[in-house]
Amino acid sequence: MFRNDSGNKSLLNRILFYIPRFEREQDQNQSDQFDWFRQSNYTEPIESSKTADEAKQPLFDSYYDFLARADSLESQMTTIGSSSSFTSAVSLSVQDDLSMLSSLIDTHLQTNLKIETSKPTAIKSVKLFQKPYYKEKIKGQEVKVTSWRMKEKMKTISAALVLCLNIGVDPPDVIKTVNSSKLMCWINQSAPQLSPQKILEMIGAELHKQYERWQARARYRLCPDPTSEDVKKLCVSLRKNAREERVLFHYNGHGVPRPTINGEIWVFNKEFTQYIPLSLYEVQTWMGTPSIYVWECSNAGLVVQSFLNFEIDREAEFKKQMEETETTVAVMPNFKDSIHLAACAATELLPQHPDLPLDLFTSCLTTPIKTALYWYVTQKNSCQLIPGLTLDLLEKIPGQISDRRTMMGELNWIFTAITDTIAWNLLDSDLFQKLFRQDLLVASLFRNFLLAERIMKSFDCNPVSHPVLPSTNEHALWQSWDLVLDMCISQLPQLFDSGGNQIGEFVSCGFFNQQIEIFELWLKLNVSSEKAPEQLPVVLQVLLSQQHRLKALELLAKFIDLGPWAVSAALSVGIFPYVLKLLSTQPKELRPLLTFIWAKILAVDRSCQAELVKDNGHVYFVQMLSESDVEPEQKVYSAFVLSTLVNDFPTGQKSAKKSHLIAVCSFVLTDETTRDYANVLLRKWICLCLGLSWNKFAEARWEGVRNNAHQLLLKLAADAEAEVRAAALFALGTYIDAGHDKEGTFEQAIEIDSQIVNTLIKSYDCVFLVRKELILVLNNYLNRFKLNESNEYGIHNQNKTNIVFSKAVATLLDLQNDPYPECALLARHVLSQMLHAESQFESAKRKLIKQIESRIVVLSEDKCHMDTGLVAWCSNYFLKPLLASHGPDSDQPLPVNRQIDLYSNEKLDQHCKILYNYKTRRVPHKWTQPSQMEELVQIQHQPYPIHVKFNPNNEQIFVADIQKNVTVYDNLNRTKLLSFSTILAPNSGAKQSAIIRSFKLINTQHEPIVLTGSDDLVVKFFKPDLHNMKQTQLITAFTAFSSIRESTVEAGLIVEWDETNEMLMCAGDTNYIRVWDMNKELYKDYLTGLKSCVSSLSCGDSFTIAGFGNGCVKLFDFRSSSSAVGIVHSDSASSFYSSTPVLHRTGSMYESKHTYSNQLYAHNSFVLKTCVHAQNNTLISCGILGDINVYDLRYMKKSVDKSFNNEKASALECHPFNRLIAVANSTKQNESIKIYNFEGAELSYIKHREGFMGKRLSTVSCIDWNPNSNEILFGSFDNMITIFRKKDNQH
Repeated sequence: MFRNDSGNKSLLNRILFYIPRFEREQDQNQSDQFDWFRQSNYTEPIESSKTADEAKQPLFDSYYDFLARADSLESQMTTIGSSSSFTSAVSLSVQDDLSMLSSLIDTHLQTNLKIETSKPTAIKSVKLFQKPYYKEKIKGQEVKVTSWRMKEKMKTISAALVLCLNIGVDPPDVIKTVNSSKLMCWINQSAPQLSPQKILEMIGAELHKQYERWQARARYRLCPDPTSEDVKKLCVSLRKNAREERVLFHYNGHGVPRPTINGEIWVFNKEFTQYIPLSLYEVQTWMGTPSIYVWECSNAGLVVQSFLNFEIDREAEFKKQMEETETTVAVMPNFKDSIHLAACAATELLPQHPDLPLDLFTSCLTTPIKTALYWYVTQKNSCQLIPGLTLDLLEKIPGQISDRRTMMGELNWIFTAITDTIAWNLLDSDLFQKLFRQDLLVASLFRNFLLAERIMKSFDCNPVSHPVLPSTNEHALWQSWDLVLDMCISQLPQLFDSGGNQIGEFVSCGFFNQQIEIFELWLKLNVSSEKAPEQLPVVLQVLLSQQHRLKALELLAKFIDLGPWAVSAALSVGIFPYVLKLLSTQPKELRPLLTFIWAKILAVDRSCQAELVKDNGHVYFVQMLSESDVEPEQKVYSAFVLSTLVNDFPTGQKSAKKSHLIAVCSFVLTDETTRDYANVLLRKWICLCLGLSWNKFAEARWEGVRNNAHQLLLKLAADAEAEVRAAALFALGTYIDAGHDKEGTFEQAIEIDSQIVNTLIKSYDCVFLVRKELILVLNNYLNRFKLNESNEYGIHNQNKTNIVFSKAVATLLDLQNDPYPECALLARHVLSQMLHAESQFESAKRKLIKQIESRIVVLSEDKCHMDTGLVAWCSNYFLKPLLASHGPDSDQPLPVNRQIDLYSNEKLDQHCKILYNYKTRRVPHKWTQPSQMEELVQIQHQPYPIHVKFNPNNEQIFVADIQKNVTVYDNLNRTKLLSFSTILAPNSGAKQSAIIRSFKLINTQHEPIVLTGSDDLVVKFFKPDLHNMKQTQLITAFTAFSSIRESTVEAGLIVEWDETNEMLMCAGDTNYIRVWDMNKELYKDYLTGLKSCVSSLSCGDSFTIAGFGNGCVKLFDFRSSSSAVGIVHSDSASSFYSSTPVLHRTGSMYESKHTYSNQLYAHNSFVLKTCVHAQNNTLISCGILGDINVYDLRYMKKSVDKSFNNEKASALECHPFNRLIAVANSTKQNESIKIYNFEGAELSYIKHREGFMGKRLSTVSCIDWNPNSNEILFGSFDNMITIFRKKDNQH
């Protein structure tokens, strides 16, 4: 029997979250630590089946019974946590435990903690190093764009309408039925009052008129009942005038015999006494290419076959002639560029339905709506089913084709949408573009050909086309077309009175509303599919309607937001000219949608920039950017669109300058109090837009000077967001590289450039993304001094710039040894290029280059691609889904920019997080009495370890050794899982001899990150691949300090990590502590006030304890307003912030009423370790001579009067939760590890390893406690890693 699993999920979440809180809410008085439990005695029965006596019994015998019952859930939690969902069955007994634990928690929270139990506290997710530039390669995403743009646009500008009718005389091979149709082009051929010649003229005029509906600008020439010479003259004349454009040849052969198998059609002699054969070979010679042919005759398929065979023969003859004459042509003629539409197959005869025209195929091509109505009525017997409906009414359908509000206009609109949709879904992209998008007349004829196929096949005729199309007559959308026809036809009797006068109004059939609903439903239910819905072309047609345009744009925006594939699909349908034309519309409600759609299009296909600029579309986006009532999120899209328009596109740059783009962007950055400035994405893209607008364009640079743009960008170079800082440096780099023109001299330009560089080199950024942009800024600055005709300058200017030039070179020399390999390699390329181009600099600078030549790591002269990929990488943002979903009740149809939070809980594995929170909040049992230790694990590790760390959430050990390697072991089976070196690639410039002085394991609740600090002052963050046990990622690396001071006692680089505040403290052989805010990735320096080195750091709640080489211990409080984290532009003393000397918690239980000194000379020797035990408000410090002091942080005085241990120590560590201290004594012949409590009482010691003839301990180099138990891990100089624990107690 099992219970509902959804309830189990919530119970497990609550229990595993709150139990650890109870364990940590412990007072100093151990006798009261379980009072809350003893007083609860919650006795509410869990099951109705329990007796009254059972219900009165306490649920748990003791607090330890309570914990034991909680422990029994761990295996169940592990099973559920590792599964894909909480669907694992939970047994009845476990369900009872869950219910009891949850009930007890409710009682405790309500009575003791006053917490609303229905709203548990949210678990904070780890955000560190989840920013995109740490997780992705800085390069543009490769997007495969379907070919949607026609290689060449083409027009059909001439047409030959050849009518071989000979009215009144039937050809000998045609037998007409008794009731055969008399209609030709909807004109009665047997009208007795008209002569055959007049009827022929009327038919020709009507056919001309029908074709003009589809291509009004074409030149149509009639050729009624022609001779072969007439056809020749007409074809040659049309080809001569058309040149390279397409020519139409329409042949109606109803009055002549059927085509022959020899590839001949028939015309007349001059006297109309004979039928004269006309070879198709000659026709195609006269017509040339490109051309389109319509064959309205029986056996028309035979014409197409013969024509294509002749094309092959002509091409072969031409090649043979070229070979015989040994001549060559620049461009090979295309003999096969012909399109054919034929009424029937090679062996078929044309139908003769009495109610339809004889030239039914032509009627389908030229009058599709009328033909479809007549065919539908005759096929469905609608005249009998709909009272009052007659065929005459079909002639009175109101409206014009061009007016979509009328019946005729809507039918044509729907017909276009349906045929386009059928073709787009069945044809491949290239063929669709050629037939339905390249030529207006060809597209119309092929849309109508789909109808012709359906109608002709109903009479057992199979129309033929070249290129061959797949069968379309049974497509499901034809049923929708039939429904539309039925709804329209049923209205006709009510629209007209008996006299034929219109008395009613046409009611729309609602086709487009239905299709929009279907499309919207697809967006909701099929977003995981990368196949576009078949209704996409319908959305394109809906854009033509002002009534539905807003809804269509909204759906289109949601669709293309699905990914690049969706944008490609929309472009292949033909969306581009429509959205381009919509930029000229004025309705403000369309602006956000249009801006978003254009941002998506340009993110996928940047080549659209040419058309956009040509149609002055950029003005639309500049206006959007300048208006104050536009939302910042929408301005982001505008800024991206404008950035794309000026990116490597000089025409776009010039157009943008004329539209005052630089002035508009500068204005956005002027006022820091506006909501525009507060938007991080907008600040970033404004910077990138400025940088691209004046890239290699000197005129735009001086436009920036007039708008003070470079000063605004310098301010953003110190922005709180690293991506904004990088974008600002990119813009300043292109600004320097733009040079000067007639508006400014070289001296004026170089003075501004020198000011920019002099400001930028004063700061140091820990983000490699920013440092790479700085290198390019310096590269562009150095290149400005290369001598050429345009930048000759005087000696007085040289003196001014030589100082900045030397500083720039010095900065590059530092950056060539940057700890991040990409930065170092880029800086070395810049310096190498400078060295190779030494002769291009003036004498003073050549002299400087000579002096530092030996310090440059010279690379080959191969040109390095000086592009960091920042712009392309930032553009990847617009390839991701950005729109928030809209519910059915939402009345806001506009897109909402959803800031993609890569640091949110969605990105963390929920089940693992629950398990981690359970384990990490578990604390070991108290250890108050002396006890022996037992050995659990012993691992041999070479070379000897210098740092060891437990991974508290997995049974793993992290070890750093003397050779700068980090190794991960499974401490259960003692196997090596992973090993990597912290020495980076040779081009990184890292000192090979630098020893790891600091080693931390952070971010353990999610993905463990290894933090190292080494003697070369470099901080590195590594993310081991603990899932696949493969490559370890270097997340980032940077230099903690630019320089150190000489000292008799050296500590190396000391780092401490503040997990709560995401702060990195760095100190060592300096007189200040550098505090890095790793969320903003900025730093601030705090003076120590001592000349001694910092030897130890330990973090508390917003304060840091520092131990010094002279024995002093000092506290720093960084919470004061003067200590707000910010960027520091120099290491000068004036840039430092003084520290608050004492911890002062006003209004709390820790408020002090005493005056404290700002430092304690706690030891007579080098401070080995300081530990802050936050739960007990205790500070433990130890000197290298082994003297351990315990201080009460509330009073800053010793809680234990005398120091204890007092043996030379090599390592010390405090348990993070228990009041335990482990110290490794290194006195020769007396090496041991001793365990003390905070009162100085010795609880245990380790002197020998276990086993027969247990070996004595070697000198211990490092120690760590397991936070979840009383296990101690240590490494020693005898290449051993060992784990001990308290005997008879796993906790």
